[in-house]
Amino acid sequence: SFPLSLPPTEWEVESTSTPMGPWLDEMKIHIAVIMAAPQIKHSYKTYRKVKAGDMALLDCEAAGEPKPKIFWLLPSSDMISSSTDRHFLHANGSLSVHQVKLLDAGEYMCVARNPGGDDTKLYKLDVVAKPPVINGLYANKTIMKVTAVRHSKKQIDCRAEGTPPPQIMWIMPDNIFLTAPYYGSRIVVHKNGTLEIRNIRPSDTADFICVARNDGGESMLVVQLEVLEMLRRPMFKNPFNEKIIAKPGTATTLNCSVDGNPPPDISWMLPNGTWFSSGIKTSQFLTGSNGTLTIYSPDGDRAGKYRCAARNKVGYIEKLIILEVGQKPSILIHPTRPVTGISGESLSLHCLSDGNPKPATINRRHILLENGTLVIREATIHDRGNYVCKAYNSAGDSSVSVSVIIVAYPPRIMNSTFTVIGNGHLYAVH
Repeated sequence: SFPLSLPPTEWEVESTSTPMGPWLDEMKIHIAVIMAAPQIKHSYKTYRKVKAGDMALLDCEAAGEPKPKIFWLLPSSDMISSSTDRHFLHANGSLSVHQVKLLDAGEYMCVARNPGGDDTKLYKLDVVAKPPVINGLYANKTIMKVTAVRHSKKQIDCRAEGTPPPQIMWIMPDNIFLTAPYYGSRIVVHKNGTLEIRNIRPSDTADFICVARNDGGESMLVVQLEVLEMLRRPMFKNPFNEKIIAKPGTATTLNCSVDGNPPPDISWMLPNGTWFSSGIKTSQFLTGSNGTLTIYSPDGDRAGKYRCAARNKVGYIEKLIILEVGQKPSILIHPTRPVTGISGESLSLHCLSDGNPKPATINRRHILLENGTLVIREATIHDRGNYVCKAYNSAGDSSVSVSVIIVAYPPRIMNSTFTVIGNGHLYAVH
Protein backbone atom coordinates (compact mmCIF):
# COMPACT_ATOMS: atom_id res chain seq x y z
CA SER A 1 0.00 0.00 0.00
CA PHE A 2 1.25 3.60 -0.81
CA PRO A 3 -0.32 7.10 -0.83
CA LEU A 4 -1.36 8.64 -4.16
CA SER A 5 -2.48 12.21 -4.75
CA LEU A 6 -5.12 12.64 -7.47
CA PRO A 7 -7.27 15.50 -8.73
CA PRO A 8 -10.57 15.73 -6.87
CA THR A 9 -12.53 14.42 -9.82
CA GLU A 10 -10.56 11.17 -10.07
CA TRP A 11 -11.70 9.03 -7.14
CA GLU A 12 -10.60 5.39 -6.70
CA VAL A 13 -11.88 2.68 -4.29
CA GLU A 14 -10.16 -0.24 -2.57
CA SER A 15 -10.60 -3.51 -4.62
CA THR A 16 -9.82 -7.24 -4.19
CA SER A 17 -9.09 -9.50 -7.15
CA THR A 18 -9.80 -13.28 -6.82
CA PRO A 19 -9.18 -14.97 -10.10
CA MET A 20 -10.45 -18.49 -10.70
CA GLY A 21 -7.72 -20.92 -10.28
CA PRO A 22 -5.82 -23.03 -7.91
CA TRP A 23 -4.32 -20.15 -6.11
CA LEU A 24 -5.52 -16.83 -4.69
CA ASP A 25 -3.71 -13.50 -5.23
CA GLU A 26 -4.81 -10.25 -3.60
CA MET A 27 -3.71 -6.47 -4.06
CA LYS A 28 -4.82 -3.49 -1.98
CA ILE A 29 -4.39 0.19 -3.13
CA HIS A 30 -4.88 3.06 -0.66
CA ILE A 31 -5.65 6.42 -2.32
CA ALA A 32 -5.28 9.67 -0.32
CA VAL A 33 -6.66 12.82 -1.97
CA ILE A 34 -4.88 15.97 -0.56
CA MET A 35 -6.97 19.20 -0.57
CA ALA A 36 -6.53 22.68 1.01
CA ALA A 37 -9.48 25.00 1.52
CA PRO A 38 -9.15 28.53 -0.02
CA GLN A 39 -7.56 31.22 2.05
CA ILE A 40 -7.59 34.92 1.01
CA LYS A 41 -4.65 37.06 1.98
CA HIS A 42 -5.85 39.43 4.67
CA SER A 43 -3.02 41.94 4.49
CA TYR A 44 -5.07 44.21 2.20
CA LYS A 45 -7.00 47.21 3.46
CA THR A 46 -10.70 46.59 3.28
CA TYR A 47 -11.73 50.26 2.86
CA ARG A 48 -11.31 52.22 -0.32
CA LYS A 49 -12.20 55.86 -0.98
CA VAL A 50 -12.03 57.19 -4.53
CA LYS A 51 -13.30 60.17 -6.46
CA ALA A 52 -16.04 59.68 -8.98
CA GLY A 53 -14.59 59.13 -12.41
CA ASP A 54 -11.39 57.52 -11.11
CA MET A 55 -10.51 53.81 -10.95
CA ALA A 56 -10.87 51.63 -7.86
CA LEU A 57 -8.71 48.51 -7.34
CA LEU A 58 -9.88 45.83 -4.87
CA ASP A 59 -7.27 43.14 -4.16
CA CYS A 60 -8.23 39.51 -3.64
CA GLU A 61 -5.44 36.97 -4.00
CA ALA A 62 -6.25 33.51 -2.60
CA ALA A 63 -4.26 30.32 -1.95
CA GLY A 64 -5.67 26.78 -1.87
CA GLU A 65 -5.42 23.31 -3.36
CA PRO A 66 -6.72 23.00 -5.92
CA LYS A 67 -6.41 26.68 -7.00
CA PRO A 68 -9.59 28.44 -5.94
CA LYS A 69 -11.95 30.09 -8.39
CA ILE A 70 -12.68 33.71 -7.48
CA PHE A 71 -15.81 35.73 -8.12
CA TRP A 72 -17.19 38.98 -6.74
CA LEU A 73 -20.55 40.04 -5.38
CA LEU A 74 -21.31 43.71 -6.11
CA PRO A 75 -23.39 46.15 -4.02
CA SER A 76 -26.13 45.63 -6.60
CA SER A 77 -26.06 41.86 -5.73
CA ASP A 78 -24.76 41.10 -9.23
CA MET A 79 -22.02 38.50 -9.47
CA ILE A 80 -18.83 39.12 -11.44
CA SER A 81 -16.91 36.01 -12.48
CA SER A 82 -15.34 37.47 -15.63
CA SER A 83 -14.49 40.92 -16.96
CA THR A 84 -17.18 43.32 -18.20
CA ASP A 85 -17.13 46.82 -19.71
CA ARG A 86 -16.32 48.60 -16.44
CA HIS A 87 -15.29 45.69 -14.23
CA PHE A 88 -12.00 43.97 -14.95
CA LEU A 89 -11.19 40.69 -13.16
CA HIS A 90 -7.43 40.20 -12.96
CA ALA A 91 -5.71 36.82 -13.13
CA ASN A 92 -4.85 37.00 -9.42
CA GLY A 93 -8.49 37.62 -8.52
CA SER A 94 -8.30 41.39 -7.96
CA LEU A 95 -11.14 43.55 -9.30
CA SER A 96 -10.76 46.93 -11.05
CA VAL A 97 -13.75 49.24 -11.35
CA HIS A 98 -13.24 51.86 -14.08
CA GLN A 99 -14.94 55.26 -14.27
CA VAL A 100 -16.35 54.88 -10.78
CA LYS A 101 -19.81 56.35 -10.28
CA LEU A 102 -21.55 57.42 -7.11
CA LEU A 103 -23.85 54.39 -7.48
CA ASP A 104 -20.81 52.10 -7.31
CA ALA A 105 -20.37 52.87 -3.61
CA GLY A 106 -21.14 50.03 -1.18
CA GLU A 107 -19.90 46.60 -0.08
CA TYR A 108 -17.96 44.32 -2.41
CA MET A 109 -17.47 40.66 -1.42
CA CYS A 110 -14.68 38.54 -2.83
CA VAL A 111 -15.44 34.80 -2.77
CA ALA A 112 -12.69 32.19 -3.25
CA ARG A 113 -14.04 28.63 -3.72
CA ASN A 114 -12.69 25.15 -4.36
CA PRO A 115 -13.86 21.64 -3.40
CA GLY A 116 -12.26 22.18 -0.02
CA GLY A 117 -14.53 25.07 0.84
CA ASP A 118 -14.97 28.85 0.58
CA ASP A 119 -13.29 31.97 1.89
CA THR A 120 -14.65 35.51 1.68
CA LYS A 121 -13.41 39.02 2.14
CA LEU A 122 -15.59 42.11 2.42
CA TYR A 123 -14.58 45.51 1.02
CA LYS A 124 -16.29 48.83 1.56
CA LEU A 125 -15.98 51.29 -1.33
CA ASP A 126 -16.73 54.95 -0.73
CA VAL A 127 -17.18 57.18 -3.79
CA VAL A 128 -16.99 60.93 -3.37
CA ALA A 129 -18.30 63.37 -5.96
CA LYS A 130 -15.81 65.05 -8.30
CA PRO A 131 -16.18 68.84 -8.14
CA PRO A 132 -16.76 70.67 -11.41
CA VAL A 133 -13.87 71.77 -13.60
CA ILE A 134 -14.58 74.65 -16.02
CA ASN A 135 -12.73 74.73 -19.34
CA GLY A 136 -10.10 72.35 -17.94
CA LEU A 137 -9.01 74.87 -15.28
CA TYR A 138 -8.62 73.29 -11.85
CA ALA A 139 -9.53 76.34 -9.78
CA ASN A 140 -12.54 77.30 -7.70
CA LYS A 141 -12.61 80.74 -9.31
CA THR A 142 -11.09 81.87 -12.60
CA ILE A 143 -11.09 85.43 -13.97
CA MET A 144 -10.54 86.08 -17.66
CA LYS A 145 -10.73 89.19 -19.84
CA VAL A 146 -12.24 89.07 -23.32
CA THR A 147 -13.11 91.65 -25.95
CA ALA A 148 -15.85 91.89 -28.53
CA VAL A 149 -16.54 94.33 -31.36
CA ARG A 150 -19.68 96.40 -31.28
CA HIS A 151 -22.59 94.93 -33.32
CA SER A 152 -20.80 91.56 -33.57
CA LYS A 153 -21.62 88.18 -32.00
CA LYS A 154 -19.62 86.82 -29.07
CA GLN A 155 -19.48 83.26 -27.71
CA ILE A 156 -17.99 82.57 -24.28
CA ASP A 157 -17.27 78.93 -23.40
CA CYS A 158 -18.12 77.41 -20.04
CA ARG A 159 -17.49 73.69 -20.52
CA ALA A 160 -17.91 72.06 -17.13
CA GLU A 161 -16.89 68.51 -16.22
CA GLY A 162 -17.46 66.63 -12.98
CA THR A 163 -19.21 63.68 -11.36
CA PRO A 164 -22.10 63.79 -11.18
CA PRO A 165 -22.43 66.05 -14.27
CA PRO A 166 -22.63 69.62 -13.00
CA GLN A 167 -25.50 72.02 -13.54
CA ILE A 168 -24.42 75.20 -15.37
CA MET A 169 -25.90 78.67 -15.05
CA TRP A 170 -24.85 82.18 -16.03
CA ILE A 171 -25.30 85.23 -13.82
CA MET A 172 -25.87 88.27 -16.03
CA PRO A 173 -24.76 91.84 -15.17
CA ASP A 174 -28.30 92.75 -14.10
CA ASN A 175 -28.21 89.78 -11.65
CA ILE A 176 -30.52 87.61 -13.75
CA PHE A 177 -29.79 83.84 -13.54
CA LEU A 178 -29.92 81.87 -16.79
CA THR A 179 -29.73 78.07 -16.53
CA ALA A 180 -28.49 76.01 -19.48
CA PRO A 181 -30.13 75.59 -21.89
CA TYR A 182 -31.73 79.01 -22.40
CA TYR A 183 -32.84 80.56 -25.69
CA GLY A 184 -33.58 84.29 -25.82
CA SER A 185 -33.81 86.78 -28.65
CA ARG A 186 -30.31 88.19 -28.03
CA ILE A 187 -28.89 85.95 -25.28
CA VAL A 188 -28.51 82.17 -25.65
CA VAL A 189 -27.05 79.65 -23.18
CA HIS A 190 -26.32 76.42 -25.05
CA LYS A 191 -26.58 72.95 -23.51
CA ASN A 192 -22.79 72.72 -23.20
CA GLY A 193 -22.72 75.94 -21.16
CA THR A 194 -21.55 78.31 -23.91
CA LEU A 195 -22.96 81.83 -23.58
CA GLU A 196 -23.80 83.56 -26.87
CA ILE A 197 -24.46 87.30 -27.04
CA ARG A 198 -25.75 88.70 -30.32
CA ASN A 199 -25.55 92.30 -31.56
CA ILE A 200 -23.02 93.37 -28.94
CA ARG A 201 -23.76 96.76 -27.36
CA PRO A 202 -21.51 99.16 -25.43
CA SER A 203 -23.65 98.45 -22.35
CA ASP A 204 -22.48 94.82 -22.51
CA THR A 205 -19.14 95.93 -21.08
CA ALA A 206 -19.54 94.14 -17.74
CA ASP A 207 -18.81 90.94 -15.80
CA PHE A 208 -20.56 87.71 -16.82
CA ILE A 209 -20.31 84.85 -14.28
CA CYS A 210 -20.62 81.15 -15.09
CA VAL A 211 -21.32 78.84 -12.12
CA ALA A 212 -21.01 75.03 -12.37
CA ARG A 213 -22.32 73.06 -9.38
CA ASN A 214 -22.69 69.39 -8.37
CA ASP A 215 -22.59 67.33 -5.17
CA GLY A 216 -18.82 67.71 -5.05
CA GLY A 217 -18.90 71.50 -4.95
CA GLU A 218 -18.93 74.40 -7.37
CA SER A 219 -16.58 76.29 -9.64
CA MET A 220 -16.90 79.81 -10.99
CA LEU A 221 -15.71 81.57 -14.14
CA VAL A 222 -15.80 85.37 -14.15
CA VAL A 223 -15.63 86.81 -17.66
CA GLN A 224 -14.83 90.53 -17.90
CA LEU A 225 -16.17 91.59 -21.29
CA GLU A 226 -14.96 94.79 -22.96
CA VAL A 227 -16.84 96.07 -25.99
CA LEU A 228 -14.67 97.72 -28.65
CA GLU A 229 -15.49 99.85 -31.62
CA MET A 230 -14.92 98.49 -35.11
CA LEU A 231 -11.46 96.96 -35.44
CA ARG A 232 -9.03 98.89 -37.63
CA ARG A 233 -5.60 97.80 -38.78
CA PRO A 234 -2.70 100.12 -37.87
CA MET A 235 -2.22 103.15 -40.12
CA PHE A 236 0.54 105.75 -39.90
CA LYS A 237 -0.59 109.38 -39.88
CA ASN A 238 2.36 110.01 -42.19
CA PRO A 239 2.72 106.79 -44.21
CA PHE A 240 5.80 107.87 -46.17
CA ASN A 241 9.38 107.01 -45.33
CA GLU A 242 11.30 110.00 -44.02
CA LYS A 243 14.78 111.45 -43.95
CA ILE A 244 15.67 113.60 -40.97
CA ILE A 245 18.86 115.58 -40.41
CA ALA A 246 19.64 116.10 -36.75
CA LYS A 247 21.69 118.89 -35.24
CA PRO A 248 24.76 117.42 -33.52
CA GLY A 249 24.40 117.25 -29.75
CA THR A 250 20.78 118.43 -29.78
CA ALA A 251 18.01 115.99 -28.79
CA THR A 252 16.06 114.80 -31.83
CA THR A 253 12.65 113.10 -31.83
CA LEU A 254 11.52 110.67 -34.53
CA ASN A 255 7.75 110.55 -34.87
CA CYS A 256 5.79 107.39 -35.65
CA SER A 257 2.22 108.43 -34.87
CA VAL A 258 -0.20 105.63 -35.70
CA ASP A 259 -3.92 105.02 -35.51
CA GLY A 260 -5.82 101.75 -35.14
CA ASN A 261 -8.27 99.82 -33.00
CA PRO A 262 -7.35 98.28 -30.69
CA PRO A 263 -4.50 100.79 -30.20
CA PRO A 264 -1.41 99.30 -31.84
CA ASP A 265 1.74 98.37 -29.98
CA ILE A 266 4.67 100.37 -31.37
CA SER A 267 8.29 99.26 -31.40
CA TRP A 268 11.48 100.69 -32.86
CA MET A 269 14.45 98.95 -34.46
CA LEU A 270 17.76 100.81 -34.16
CA PRO A 271 20.42 100.78 -36.90
CA ASN A 272 22.29 98.02 -34.99
CA GLY A 273 19.21 95.74 -35.02
CA THR A 274 18.14 96.30 -31.39
CA TRP A 275 14.36 96.45 -30.84
CA PHE A 276 12.80 98.84 -28.30
CA SER A 277 9.16 98.68 -27.23
CA SER A 278 7.20 101.65 -25.86
CA GLY A 279 8.21 103.08 -22.50
CA ILE A 280 11.92 102.19 -22.69
CA LYS A 281 14.43 104.72 -21.37
CA THR A 282 18.20 104.44 -21.60
CA SER A 283 21.05 106.92 -21.37
CA GLN A 284 20.73 107.58 -25.11
CA PHE A 285 17.13 106.74 -26.11
CA LEU A 286 13.55 107.22 -24.95
CA THR A 287 10.52 105.56 -26.54
CA GLY A 288 7.27 107.34 -25.81
CA SER A 289 3.81 105.82 -25.54
CA ASN A 290 2.68 108.00 -28.46
CA GLY A 291 5.08 106.33 -30.89
CA THR A 292 8.02 108.71 -30.61
CA LEU A 293 11.71 107.87 -30.32
CA THR A 294 13.92 110.53 -28.77
CA ILE A 295 17.68 110.45 -29.35
CA TYR A 296 19.24 112.54 -26.61
CA SER A 297 22.60 113.48 -28.13
CA PRO A 298 22.85 112.43 -31.77
CA ASP A 299 26.26 112.06 -33.35
CA GLY A 300 27.72 110.15 -36.26
CA ASP A 301 27.32 106.82 -34.42
CA ARG A 302 23.56 107.34 -34.12
CA ALA A 303 23.04 107.97 -37.83
CA GLY A 304 21.42 105.24 -39.90
CA LYS A 305 18.12 103.52 -40.64
CA TYR A 306 15.47 103.47 -37.90
CA ARG A 307 12.48 101.20 -38.43
CA CYS A 308 9.14 101.82 -36.73
CA ALA A 309 6.66 98.92 -36.46
CA ALA A 310 3.02 99.01 -35.34
CA ARG A 311 0.96 95.90 -34.59
CA ASN A 312 -2.49 95.04 -33.30
CA LYS A 313 -4.72 91.98 -33.66
CA VAL A 314 -5.84 93.18 -37.10
CA GLY A 315 -2.56 93.92 -38.84
CA TYR A 316 1.10 94.95 -38.90
CA ILE A 317 2.89 97.83 -40.69
CA GLU A 318 6.41 99.25 -40.81
CA LYS A 319 7.96 102.59 -41.69
CA LEU A 320 11.56 103.63 -42.38
CA ILE A 321 13.14 106.82 -41.06
CA ILE A 322 16.70 107.63 -42.14
CA LEU A 323 18.58 109.77 -39.65
CA GLU A 324 21.56 111.84 -40.70
CA VAL A 325 23.53 113.95 -38.27
CA GLY A 326 24.13 117.41 -39.71
CA GLN A 327 27.46 119.17 -40.19
CA LYS A 328 27.84 122.86 -39.49
CA PRO A 329 28.64 124.79 -42.69
CA SER A 330 32.17 125.88 -43.42
CA ILE A 331 33.11 128.55 -45.96
CA LEU A 332 35.94 127.26 -48.10
CA ILE A 333 37.21 130.59 -49.50
CA HIS A 334 38.52 133.28 -47.17
CA PRO A 335 39.95 136.32 -49.03
CA THR A 336 43.16 137.56 -47.46
CA ARG A 337 42.98 141.03 -49.01
CA PRO A 338 40.34 143.38 -50.37
CA VAL A 339 38.73 142.61 -53.70
CA THR A 340 39.21 145.37 -56.26
CA GLY A 341 36.63 146.18 -58.91
CA ILE A 342 36.55 148.73 -61.68
CA SER A 343 33.78 151.24 -61.81
CA GLY A 344 31.30 150.40 -64.54
CA GLU A 345 32.29 146.76 -64.77
CA SER A 346 30.79 143.65 -63.18
CA LEU A 347 32.32 142.31 -60.00
CA SER A 348 31.92 138.75 -58.62
CA LEU A 349 32.36 137.88 -54.94
CA HIS A 350 32.75 134.13 -54.41
CA CYS A 351 31.41 132.32 -51.30
CA LEU A 352 31.95 128.57 -51.66
CA SER A 353 30.65 126.61 -48.63
CA ASP A 354 30.29 123.02 -47.44
CA GLY A 355 28.06 121.29 -44.87
CA ASN A 356 25.26 118.77 -44.29
CA PRO A 357 22.60 119.52 -45.28
CA LYS A 358 23.91 121.64 -48.16
CA PRO A 359 24.05 125.17 -46.77
CA ALA A 360 22.21 128.13 -48.21
CA THR A 361 23.97 131.49 -48.51
CA ILE A 362 22.69 134.95 -47.74
CA ASN A 363 24.26 138.11 -49.16
CA ARG A 364 23.16 141.63 -48.62
CA ARG A 365 22.49 142.96 -52.12
CA HIS A 366 22.53 142.45 -55.86
CA ILE A 367 22.40 139.10 -57.76
CA LEU A 368 23.01 135.84 -55.84
CA LEU A 369 23.91 132.74 -57.83
CA GLU A 370 23.17 129.17 -56.68
CA ASN A 371 26.83 128.52 -55.92
CA GLY A 372 26.90 131.42 -53.49
CA THR A 373 28.62 133.93 -55.80
CA LEU A 374 27.41 137.52 -55.58
CA VAL A 375 27.50 139.47 -58.85
CA ILE A 376 27.62 143.26 -58.80
CA ARG A 377 26.83 144.61 -62.22
CA GLU A 378 28.21 147.96 -63.38
CA ALA A 379 29.90 148.58 -60.09
CA THR A 380 30.19 152.13 -58.83
CA ILE A 381 32.12 153.72 -56.04
CA HIS A 382 28.95 153.38 -54.01
CA ASP A 383 29.40 149.58 -54.09
CA ARG A 384 32.62 149.72 -52.14
CA GLY A 385 32.70 148.56 -48.53
CA ASN A 386 32.43 145.29 -46.56
CA TYR A 387 30.28 142.43 -47.85
CA VAL A 388 29.29 139.59 -45.49
CA CYS A 389 28.56 136.08 -46.84
CA LYS A 390 26.66 133.88 -44.40
CA ALA A 391 26.20 130.10 -44.93
CA TYR A 392 23.66 128.31 -42.74
CA ASN A 393 21.84 125.00 -42.33
CA SER A 394 20.02 123.18 -39.54
CA ALA A 395 23.34 122.37 -37.88
CA GLY A 396 24.54 125.97 -37.63
CA ASP A 397 26.02 128.80 -39.66
CA SER A 398 29.31 130.39 -40.71
CA SER A 399 30.14 133.75 -42.26
CA VAL A 400 32.97 135.59 -43.97
CA SER A 401 33.51 139.29 -44.59
CA VAL A 402 34.92 140.56 -47.90
CA SER A 403 36.22 144.09 -48.35
CA VAL A 404 35.54 145.63 -51.79
CA ILE A 405 37.40 148.53 -53.39
CA ILE A 406 36.03 150.21 -56.53
CA VAL A 407 38.58 152.01 -58.67
CA ALA A 408 37.34 154.96 -60.85
CA TYR A 409 39.43 156.18 -63.90
CA PRO A 410 38.69 159.55 -65.71
CA PRO A 411 38.10 159.46 -69.50
CA ARG A 412 41.27 159.54 -71.70
CA ILE A 413 42.36 158.82 -75.28
CA MET A 414 45.02 156.18 -75.63
CA ASN A 415 47.27 155.68 -78.78
CA SER A 416 44.88 157.30 -81.33
CA THR A 417 46.05 158.81 -84.66
CA PHE A 418 43.90 160.71 -87.18
CA THR A 419 44.49 162.93 -90.32
CA VAL A 420 43.45 166.59 -90.83
CA ILE A 421 43.22 168.19 -94.32
CA GLY A 422 43.67 171.95 -94.53
CA ASN A 423 45.03 174.48 -97.03
CA GLY A 424 45.79 171.67 -99.37
CA HIS A 425 48.06 170.01 -96.85
CA LEU A 426 47.72 166.75 -94.84
CA TYR A 427 48.44 166.90 -91.11
CA ALA A 428 48.81 163.86 -88.78
CA VAL A 429 47.48 164.48 -85.31
CA HIS A 430 48.36 162.19 -82.33
